[in-house]
Amino acid sequence: MGVRGLTSYIAQRAEIYLKPYELHSTALVIDGDNLSCNLYKDVSGTYSAFGGDYDDFYRAVVQFFQVLAECNIRPYVLMDGGYEEKKLQTVSTRLRGKISVIKKINPNASITLFPLHLKEVFVDAVRDCGVPVMRCVFEADDELAALARKLNCPVLSYDSDFYIHNVKYIPLITLTVKVLTKQIKDKSNQKKSRDLRRNEAKHVEKRTKANKILNGIQTASKTTPSKPNVKTYKYLDCCIYRVEHLCGRGTLSPEKLPLFAALLGNDYIARSAFRNFFASGMGKAGRSRKLKQQQKRIQVTLKWLKEETSETALAKVLSRLKKTQRESLASQVNAAICGYSNELCHAYDFFEEQYENAFPYVEPVSEDELSVEDEINEGEYISGDDDDEVAEEGQEEDPEPDEQVPEDPEEDEDDEEEAEEEVEVEDKTLLFPAWFLKKLYPAHLSRFFVDLVHLRKYINNPQMEHFPYADSNELALPILNYVFSLLHHVEGEKTEPGLDEEGSPLPIEFTYLTRALRVTNVRHYKMPIEKEPPYPFNPSSPDPRHLRHVFKSFVPHADTDKLFEKLDKLPEDLRLYFLSIIYWIHRSEHCDQLHLHSLLLSLVVLRTIDVTIPAEREVKEFKKRFGKILKQERAVRDKELAEGVKRGIKPSLLELSIPDRMPHVPKSDCYLTQERLLPHFHMQEIFKKKFDLYSSTVIHSFAEFQAVVYQLSGLNALLDFPLLNPRMNQLFCGAFLYNMYDLLKNRTDVRYHVEHFLLPDSKLMFDFYCYLYDWCEEFIPDWKVMEVDQSALKAQQKKRVKKERQASRKAESKAESDPNAELVKTADPDEDFFDLNNKFCGLKVA
Repeated sequence: MGVRGLTSYIAQRAEIYLKPYELHSTALVIDGDNLSCNLYKDVSGTYSAFGGDYDDFYRAVVQFFQVLAECNIRPYVLMDGGYEEKKLQTVSTRLRGKISVIKKINPNASITLFPLHLKEVFVDAVRDCGVPVMRCVFEADDELAALARKLNCPVLSYDSDFYIHNVKYIPLITLTVKVLTKQIKDKSNQKKSRDLRRNEAKHVEKRTKANKILNGIQTASKTTPSKPNVKTYKYLDCCIYRVEHLCGRGTLSPEKLPLFAALLGNDYIARSAFRNFFASGMGKAGRSRKLKQQQKRIQVTLKWLKEETSETALAKVLSRLKKTQRESLASQVNAAICGYSNELCHAYDFFEEQYENAFPYVEPVSEDELSVEDEINEGEYISGDDDDEVAEEGQEEDPEPDEQVPEDPEEDEDDEEEAEEEVEVEDKTLLFPAWFLKKLYPAHLSRFFVDLVHLRKYINNPQMEHFPYADSNELALPILNYVFSLLHHVEGEKTEPGLDEEGSPLPIEFTYLTRALRVTNVRHYKMPIEKEPPYPFNPSSPDPRHLRHVFKSFVPHADTDKLFEKLDKLPEDLRLYFLSIIYWIHRSEHCDQLHLHSLLLSLVVLRTIDVTIPAEREVKEFKKRFGKILKQERAVRDKELAEGVKRGIKPSLLELSIPDRMPHVPKSDCYLTQERLLPHFHMQEIFKKKFDLYSSTVIHSFAEFQAVVYQLSGLNALLDFPLLNPRMNQLFCGAFLYNMYDLLKNRTDVRYHVEHFLLPDSKLMFDFYCYLYDWCEEFIPDWKVMEVDQSALKAQQKKRVKKERQASRKAESKAESDPNAELVKTADPDEDFFDLNNKFCGLKVA
């Protein structure tokens, strides 16, 4: 949710509010959505205009959790679920912001727009690391705090909400993801916790302003030898925050924190609601021009709440609000107070049930923490900070509280009125059926399923796509509609339609929120269920024929029966991906066969090379690490070529099918192919000079394809995975796809170019590429078949023949230039050679 301005306020006063901390040998509760977004920002940098480099992102996530494991940290990842009704106004506002980003895409400095499969790739990486993960029904904040209190461990996030939660909080901005080693000392010699040094505090503030989370993930150095008979431990350097740091000197009691957060503004109540409340107080928050408006508001709020009780403060704030907003604020504050000490924790029960030895680190609350908590509750805790230090110089003394609260103003008609507050439920999971939670908790279902069930809404966040076209998800709307139909036609729990005034049944429908065509605005479309599913939907044992029915209904020109029969010829992890390709290539108006060639090349390269050799995307670093291997292997192949030896496939591999040969691709093939293709994983240099050469129409087709994969994966998960869901980190790299399309669009014979210029060093990879294309070719619709320009093809063949002739003539002329070349060939090596042009040639050395 976020408390506006509080992160910057704390960062500017890091010496007061943050304490140094060594993170090791403990449990750690992680805000998964927050971590995934910040990791992707650091991985993609400013170049996120190509639809998502999932391969790089996946590796960054895996490296992050490997670092945690090296320090004996047991992480627990919680993912956000759907939106609550009261947050829809904020969601619409943010959606407009995302729409404005894609209106004018600049590949050089585009604002980070998170790709569609970001959270799914993150969950895949977390699972591969063996880390417990769970998806909550709504925002995960309360579950994160409850689980952290149960385990008495820190929360890792970058959300200002945790500054007012009763938990140990590690701001992600302070975490240095570099493994450090320290010698274990006796308890008698251990130093007490210290304050941040001034340079450390400045570093925190600098990183907060730059919004840079991770500066490179580093494990412990393997070259530093450990001293004998010396015990050491590994840790990560960070800062920790406890709520008593803010509740110092009786400034705030825990009951005042929710009201403090609400006054600063959050996602649930408009900040303009408190405009009149702060009208007089804001002028007395200090005369420093460097102090921003929101920072003044925080100072005023802290000073005013210091002299108020929680009851009187809430009463005075409510008296200055519109009547329509009073109930909303009161319910928020009450809900936050309940959440402050909430012990209801579904995550604890889920992890305990699903994972063996789920909680190896459960630390009891220490006596010091208990005493501090008691003192805070009594309002007697004294921290090291001084209120005078927090205030800016030249600030006037606090006026009386009654003077600081303005007269009751007339209601401002321009203020946006909040949506009606929904009824608060103590246990929000009771809003959902048990079968749904069973599929949701393991993060098998994406978060949009919660919105479809609870709100009957789908919020379509735009991808990097072509703004004048319809949104990229429109192509996959029939699949989404079918998913909604299944959710409301559960066997034994079928949703009954409502009745209008005349008693006629109303359609069961959901609201589709998406961008308007050619306008920076949000449109709401009603999407009624078109047809009832032809087969019953039993959540415990779903019928896999639902997947086949989608293709029969929405891809009528494809032979569905033949399509599903031929799936057996593909590897299991590629079957749903290729179903997505067939759906996309039939229904999209903007894709062509060059898009297909690019997808297949990306698949072959990522799925083969990245699992065979160490993944490295920087050209200089790649040559530095593997330069010797490349040089040796290139010399061997050049020698074979000179001797006329043709490299082939081992006879033992020829007995296998082409897909089954891929695990046996030699490392040498991978090194040489990667060296050739590495520049294509980066943005073209020409875009830095002429960014208008960047084509968003090319990206739009790939965005449509991502939407199809996303919706088909959701349906597949709802049906309990009759097919394996695609692993996008092994299939899709946006920059590589764009560059491949740009490279191949001017090639008359694409297959020839791939064989001789892109994959000449690996016969196995080229055969696999041809195998996959031939599989797809049978299902490509007639209107998508590329018409080859025969004249251009003949011209290209003539050029090819001409080059071959020139090469042969060059070799012949080189041989003819030496008149004695034939004599040298036929000469006996043991026979003495006499050069008639050299008079000393006849002399022999005795």
